[in-house]
Amino acid sequence: MIIDLDDVHSDLTETADVCIIGSGAGGAAVARELTAAGASVIMLEEGAYYRRADFNRRLDHMIPLLYRDLGLTTALGFPSIPVPLGKTVGGTTTINSGTCFRAPRPLLDGWERDLGVAGVGGGALDPYYEKVEERLHVQPVKEDLLGKNAELVRRGARALGLHSEPLRRAVTDNCRGCGVCCFGCPSDAKMSVNLSYIPAALERGLRLFTRCLALRLLVENGRVAGVEAGFVRRTQDRPERFLRVRARTVVLAAGAIYSPLFLLSHRLGRARGQVGRNLSLHPCSRVTALFDETVEGWKGVPQGFCVDTLRDEGVMLEGIQGPPALLGPLLPFSGRRYQELVEAAPRLAAFGVMIKDSTRGRVRRLPGRRPLVTYFMNRDDFGRVLRGIGLLVKIFFAAGARKVFPPLHSLPEVSSPEEFERRLDPDQSPADLEGMAFHPLGTCRMGGDPSRSVVDPEGECRDLPGLYVADGSVLPSALGVNPQMTIMAVAARIGERLARRGA
Repeated sequence: MIIDLDDVHSDLTETADVCIIGSGAGGAAVARELTAAGASVIMLEEGAYYRRADFNRRLDHMIPLLYRDLGLTTALGFPSIPVPLGKTVGGTTTINSGTCFRAPRPLLDGWERDLGVAGVGGGALDPYYEKVEERLHVQPVKEDLLGKNAELVRRGARALGLHSEPLRRAVTDNCRGCGVCCFGCPSDAKMSVNLSYIPAALERGLRLFTRCLALRLLVENGRVAGVEAGFVRRTQDRPERFLRVRARTVVLAAGAIYSPLFLLSHRLGRARGQVGRNLSLHPCSRVTALFDETVEGWKGVPQGFCVDTLRDEGVMLEGIQGPPALLGPLLPFSGRRYQELVEAAPRLAAFGVMIKDSTRGRVRRLPGRRPLVTYFMNRDDFGRVLRGIGLLVKIFFAAGARKVFPPLHSLPEVSSPEEFERRLDPDQSPADLEGMAFHPLGTCRMGGDPSRSVVDPEGECRDLPGLYVADGSVLPSALGVNPQMTIMAVAARIGERLARRGA
């Protein structure tokens, strides 16, 4: 039951036990649990449902189809950080790299002990993680799919005595290492939720409405009673048709940017002032290197390998590569030098830095359903990024790089690790960094203290009974590792408990 804008010729009214807003990691996991328990569920997705035949590997086609605002959502600050988001069935899981980690056990224990998030510490999430890993076919990347880019990083890490290993990913044995995971998997190998959780829920009766934007909550007698939505071609378009869903439970799963935006539009959570605050991003950057040997880093799994030596310090080094068209924008040059490096693209390697951040940003609401995201990186986090960059510089030179290009405006090219250390300004500003982020979290955080949280440990909104939130926004703090499995595990726990209550 997939109903798209083009299938609808008049306004509709539907009834369900639960209406879910959003089809990403959180919404899909909730839908799977509820439909498996026999609940009637309607899911609303603002984007369209694209399939394998649509994933043609051309960036100029795929970015407008799959990314919100052409991937240009940005957290404004110093530095300003792009935060690409998916807008399609499967949400951002359709455009991520498929990397899977469990959250560190001490972190989950701390959520329960210090923040009152009952039922996540002491291994309580392990059964949910196990189900997620089984459904997503989580496994390490195979050696023949790692590619030369990962091989070079492994070579450099070994020369320096650093631990490195293939990453675990949500993927089947059909993976061919196409190198375009972030633009829709053309082999249906990456187990994003549009290929795993949502088909399973559809088989059990899920009704999925696509190109359908949730507009407002229906509230009766102080309790949520459903959702009013509109079928739209683009976000800012006027609805062509309307859908009214009557449901005694609503699950908001629009992600850490748009879930708080939706709550703010209803003036929910304003008294406590917590909605939209506590934003963490896992800021990332990347280091590029020029080798004498052929790399062709776009062949193989883009994010298939990691160096986790500094993980306990909040720094992870993970693969980041992609099609040749992405290499040009990463090069901080112009004129002849830029042309030389673009022509040398087959000999360029790149690898990423990601940190567990202590900085906290904020999401505010602008007119026209637009978010204002602000995030000003503190010096401790900037120091973590620089530590990761410095280690990658050493790794690339240990692997035989001729030149290395750090992501710093004041230091765009170095010829040795010593030159990097010598020229690095200890007083430079975070604004000098070229950054990105892919893991917004925390803006509707769960907790036991009503004054410090937006939802309770069960995911229910404190200001409106029957409204739940189940996405990355409820995770109380940065994880330090890729969060999609934790989002799914927490959402599955919420869905399971809703099913037990007869939601």
